[in-house]
Amino acid sequence: MGEAATGQGDPYCGNCGYALTGATESSKCPECGQPLVEVLMRPTLDMPGGKRFRSKGRIFGMPIVDVAIGPSGRERTGKARGFVAIGNEARGVLAIGGQAVGVVAIGGMAVGGFTMGGLSIGLLSALGGMAIGGVALGGWAMGGLARGGGAMGFVADGGMAIGVYARGGGAVGPHTISPAGSSPEAAGVFDALSWLFGPWPPSVWSFGTSFVSMFLVTAGLAAVIAIVAFRAYVEEGSSKGGAAPP
Repeated sequence: MGEAATGQGDPYCGNCGYALTGATESSKCPECGQPLVEVLMRPTLDMPGGKRFRSKGRIFGMPIVDVAIGPSGRERTGKARGFVAIGNEARGVLAIGGQAVGVVAIGGMAVGGFTMGGLSIGLLSALGGMAIGGVALGGWAMGGLARGGGAMGFVADGGMAIGVYARGGGAVGPHTISPAGSSPEAAGVFDALSWLFGPWPPSVWSFGTSFVSMFLVTAGLAAVIAIVAFRAYVEEGSSKGGAAPP
């Protein structure tokens, strides 16, 4: 293993932390092999002001809770990795952050199973400004079942909807429901999916109910994961004969 940079002004590899002082004969990091033009960093001072916390206990090999927000040491942004991860870049079962990846992910950009975010990409469900997922609800939604101001999917409902089965003010597809008319095939599909799309013509209430329902499902799953983590965290403290660490 290479030697980590120690001085505040030492140049170092942003990928592996290897000290690059005197590394003038190579175009790559001697430790990890990454091109120096991509990974060379030279901090002028430690960057205080961030928050860091990592529990000692683990679930599935991950810290129960990992919090990394803001700059700290040589990290310009917080990178959290844990069962519950909270940070600028968060990866976990429950991930919350600017960029979040998890089974349940909530953030500016969220990727995972169940997601909420400005850009939300969820395998099962996605809720956000732009949502892409199995069930997608957003300002612009794309997915198997999609609902939004603009929607594109196998079944799509929105102001402008494009799909095999499409319903909206402007509906495009083989089977559509719009102010211009309704096909029996589309009517049957949307009747079966009324739990998500509501009645036709839609109302502000029915449209909002879809989003609230999806929010509650995602928030509920996040709460369950958080409760599991909290219990494990408390048990960690109890096993040490005292309160859980702060």
